[in-house]
Amino acid sequence: MPRKAVYGKPSHLYSSFSSFQSPVKQRKQIHTPFEVIEVAEELSRLTVQTKFPTNDHDDDEIPSAREALCERIANTERPVKLSRRRTTSSESVTSTGSISPRDRKTKNGKQKKNQSEKRTRNNDHEEPQPAPSDMLTEPAVEEPQLPEVAPLSEVVESTPVDSIETDLASLEISKPRISNVFTKHAASLLSLSSQDLTSFSAWSDQLSSHFAVTKIAEASFGEVYRLSLLKAHSALSKTDESVLKIIALKPPTSTKRKMSKAAKKRTEMMSDPEDVAAEVRLMQRMTCTPGFTNFREICVLQGRPGDAFAAAWSSWNDFQEAKGKEVSVFPDPSMKASYSEDQLWAVIEMQDAGTDLENTKVGNVWLAWDIFWGVVLALGKGEEAARFEHRDLHMGNICVSGLNDTSNCGEADYIPTSSSKKLDFTGIETTLIDYTISRAEMGISEDDEDVAYLDLERDLSLFEGDAEEEYQYEMYRYMRSAMYLGEPLGDLWERWDEAEESGRTWKGYHPQTNLVWLHFVLHKLAEQIEWPSSGKGIQDKEAAQRAVELETALLKVNQLLDPEEMPKSGLRCASDLVVLALDEGWLDKEDVQGREAGSTTKTTKRKAKTTRSKRKQR
Repeated sequence: MPRKAVYGKPSHLYSSFSSFQSPVKQRKQIHTPFEVIEVAEELSRLTVQTKFPTNDHDDDEIPSAREALCERIANTERPVKLSRRRTTSSESVTSTGSISPRDRKTKNGKQKKNQSEKRTRNNDHEEPQPAPSDMLTEPAVEEPQLPEVAPLSEVVESTPVDSIETDLASLEISKPRISNVFTKHAASLLSLSSQDLTSFSAWSDQLSSHFAVTKIAEASFGEVYRLSLLKAHSALSKTDESVLKIIALKPPTSTKRKMSKAAKKRTEMMSDPEDVAAEVRLMQRMTCTPGFTNFREICVLQGRPGDAFAAAWSSWNDFQEAKGKEVSVFPDPSMKASYSEDQLWAVIEMQDAGTDLENTKVGNVWLAWDIFWGVVLALGKGEEAARFEHRDLHMGNICVSGLNDTSNCGEADYIPTSSSKKLDFTGIETTLIDYTISRAEMGISEDDEDVAYLDLERDLSLFEGDAEEEYQYEMYRYMRSAMYLGEPLGDLWERWDEAEESGRTWKGYHPQTNLVWLHFVLHKLAEQIEWPSSGKGIQDKEAAQRAVELETALLKVNQLLDPEEMPKSGLRCASDLVVLALDEGWLDKEDVQGREAGSTTKTTKRKAKTTRSKRKQR
């Protein structure tokens, strides 16, 4: 079962959000073609505004807090090595064959024939599924590029002597003796990296001179570490602190030796380079979409983990054991028997996105509201940008940043600065992370068949989790039925012939799966606060009334997303839910496009109101 992960950072860049006709509203009244065109034109003008602090930069420049590292240290004494420009790959993800669904007949996810096969990304030539008929799409708009951010290893390598104690640029990184079999095996990842195959220990020593290494989570087939600055200096800042997802790669077939049972088990937990490469391409594809992980770099290492990472692993494991929690499923990297000297690793570097919801206390409706709609907006924009489905959006794969103590207070203890707004009561930012089993189209055209996805029929254990242990496990079965039948509660076992005839596969676009996960997210958020509770104990009458309104709206959405009611709700994707929120007045256009454009107007109105009050007093 996929484990939780904590990494990533939202990319606050300009983006477009195409318009849809709300299917829920369609049931209420029939619009004329002219009215539909008006709605489409109005919503097509919605853009995502960047929320940057005021500074001395021109309006068309990126503030220093988001400049590429290489730009911030461009005036140092040493030349700066620029990071290679990230581009969206147009190559196919993999070329492996698919498995006939008839050979995979299951009931409640239990396997009837053949054993589950190794996970792999499939690239059979299935026609992409058409978008929902009630969706009014706009022509594809070229998305802006993120400012280039140099890999941490390059930043440290480029730091001037007078700004740090050790001149890492003078260190020669010793590369292991590599036979062609390893570079060939990791070619799909090396082609995406600006660095050659490098020694893990030497790379680790460079980073640990400037960053504290802390393990923070275990993800699907990998471990997650945070890099925190040890001390401030001119070339690096807090924005350079990164999160690393470190993934052990399976060895080349030609180098496999006779292994013990323990070694075989460790190898089964490793990943194929092609699978990781597909995930990286998907991250590159989505990094410009607001609410998604800010990808920085991918590098391939060889050898045993460095001392800093071994120590971080040990500290995390001890903490888990002391708290009575599950200890690491990965072997102790400090032991020679755990990994060989020629072990290959993929290291994905991302900007830190804060804390995952598994470790966040949601104590009031204000915070629940901001988090839920932040997730909805991110999914909606992902659907528009790349026909994206997350397919694993549990609480560990949603991060929040900007959280403070007041946001965690109970309902009566917390009153937002403005209860009249419709979103952003708490100032938090949400980020969707971990796209290991996600689906997205890699090209800019709907006719492009280059799709990143994982054929989930190849690992049926995903659908066999015990829902009594965790409700999350039920979502995988709901998602599977929604994909094949369009009904989360559909009996896939009884209707398998119908599922086969539908021609639906995991490669196709079935955004109803996003609604299944939104149901789960709202369910978990509601569990943390007492319902109904909004407004009770709040002294401010306006804030109390607003809290009740938010709760009423969430309860209505919760009913629409109920797996039993979902097929009748008219909602088919997260974007439909965004349009419904605009239609119902739960959100406004500024919430979708950002409030930067409307801030001046609101300030002016507030000043005018103050002036009128003073005149009356006179």
